[in-house]
Amino acid sequence: MKKDSILPTEAEILHALRDINPFWANKDWPDLPVIRRYPFYSAVSYLQELGSQRAIFLRGFRGVGKSTLLRQMGAWLRNEQKIEAKNIVYVDFEKRPLRQIPWSVWFNTWEKELKPTEGLVYFLLDEIQYTDGWVQEVRSLLVNPRYRIVATGSAAAEIQTALDQEVRRWISLHVPALLFHEYLLIFHPQEYAKIENDILKGQVFFEKKIFDATEMGRVFDTLKDLFKNYLLRGGFPEVAKTKLSLSEVQRVLTDVVDKALYQDMRTQFSRQDIENLERLLEYVCRNPGVLLDKSKVSETLEVSRPTTARYVKALDDGDFIRSLSNHNRGGKKALKAKPKLYPADASLRNAVLGRTEEVLNQPEEMGHIVEGMVATHLSAYAQAEGGQVGYWRKKDNEEVDFIYQRTDGKYWVIESKYGQPDQKWLRVLTQWSKSERERVSSCFLVNRDKAGTGDQTPSTDWPLQCRLNVIPAPVFLYLLSREIWMKESTKENIMGGTTARTGALTGKAEVGEVRKQQ
Repeated sequence: MKKDSILPTEAEILHALRDINPFWANKDWPDLPVIRRYPFYSAVSYLQELGSQRAIFLRGFRGVGKSTLLRQMGAWLRNEQKIEAKNIVYVDFEKRPLRQIPWSVWFNTWEKELKPTEGLVYFLLDEIQYTDGWVQEVRSLLVNPRYRIVATGSAAAEIQTALDQEVRRWISLHVPALLFHEYLLIFHPQEYAKIENDILKGQVFFEKKIFDATEMGRVFDTLKDLFKNYLLRGGFPEVAKTKLSLSEVQRVLTDVVDKALYQDMRTQFSRQDIENLERLLEYVCRNPGVLLDKSKVSETLEVSRPTTARYVKALDDGDFIRSLSNHNRGGKKALKAKPKLYPADASLRNAVLGRTEEVLNQPEEMGHIVEGMVATHLSAYAQAEGGQVGYWRKKDNEEVDFIYQRTDGKYWVIESKYGQPDQKWLRVLTQWSKSERERVSSCFLVNRDKAGTGDQTPSTDWPLQCRLNVIPAPVFLYLLSREIWMKESTKENIMGGTTARTGALTGKAEVGEVRKQQ
């Protein structure tokens, strides 16, 4: 049998391409969500700003909505930017017969049959890891000044290794699991509209010195029950919108984890390595915020310290975990060798460990879960803003949970205390130099509920010039992720797109409008 006889025919390839590119026939993708997550706006902004020499890669865990975002970009190009339909090419390499066929086969079929017009051509390449030689093929496409490329891939650790060697040709954008504001916006429009229309009314909070305790209390009362549901099932769009029981949701999520480990990692790791990766992931899930002791982990897994470091990087690149470095400002030794590790999403973490609703009534474990969600939301905020997030710790175990450094050099200090707060973290601040303390623009104590919300600055021995804002965890996460969405979605107007329709921008979230967008 000839080699080429086992390949799909040109007619089969053309049919497959037409099937997933409905705008070639003046149609839209069915059931494509109208609500756009915040990474969409960064992606289309880069798409307009970049020339032909760099491509965009959307990275993130399986099931977070990368393919949806890519199709939304196609719809935006066609319907709002009025790009000729045949100059937009969406290719899903995970689906047969496009999976693992030579690159030139689908490309030549598109070029021959569609005959693209003059102007820019946009390639939207989904699950690119399934096509051989994609790095070299993308590099060759970028030579053409007409071509613009956006790609996704779920084998993020494998792909990141390739991107690290092609840093001048790629812009990497992180697509995390749903942030809390997005979860409300998409799945709970009634409560979202109540918060935006009746309480917040378009206010921007992180520019304030003091948050209003009454407003924060009202927001908390609306969010408290939804927050619990979010922690158990809210991070993944396709799961969050279902009416499955929690056990069924967790079965789906654990299957996703198994695929991400045993399918996406197999080109880089042996079976034994993947089993060690799974054990390390479970360790981080059981101990959110653990300060990684490479010697201890290496001894437990019976591997070398460099191998442990490789495992951590793979889990971080693969979006299983978040890794934060020590931002010790008071001394010359930053202890950077010990990163602080968190699960990338609470619902995924609870699925890995099989945690039921009972976890919501366990204050100590909830404290770890909430601290992890503060870490993931701050990491998303840092990427959107161009800042840096880490923690502060000395060898004597004195620690501040989170330090966020803004692009202007100012700091936020954030302490997550879901249980009874202690004063130890406040004493840490007195050890900073005067110049460092003067650079702290905001200080937050993220608390369990609305008791004590507002300005709780100590009357004596307070080392900072800013005030201490105490804020409930659901409210802090909502406002922080809301701020990301507000700033990113505003870019749509700058780029000449449609006006944003929700209260995060206008303070007038019409429930009917939000429903239509789902």
